[in-house]
Amino acid sequence: MIRRGKMDTRGNSGPKKGIRITERKLGKHRAVGLAHVEERLIEVDPRQSSKDYLDTLVHELLHIIGPSKEWPEETVEKVANIITVHLWKAGFRRIYD
Repeated sequence: MIRRGKMDTRGNSGPKKGIRITERKLGKHRAVGLAHVEERLIEVDPRQSSKDYLDTLVHELLHIIGPSKEWPEETVEKVANIITVHLWKAGFRRIYD
């Protein structure tokens, strides 16, 4: 479930700290999402459709946690799109509290 506001997720991949996910308008950055890898922080612009928001979140997560640190941006986009399509088909949606 994707919730509005700040989230702190803990992975099972060793002693690394969790990933913080925040929302803010990113228009001045000409982006809908930003991944701050060293800080393990993801910023997502909330002004997106639910499906686009999910795709942005998956995309930015790949930058932080995946082998995608070495993938070209085009590959990150393709993998994020594939994951998003399957999550969407499985019924995952953004819920507003």
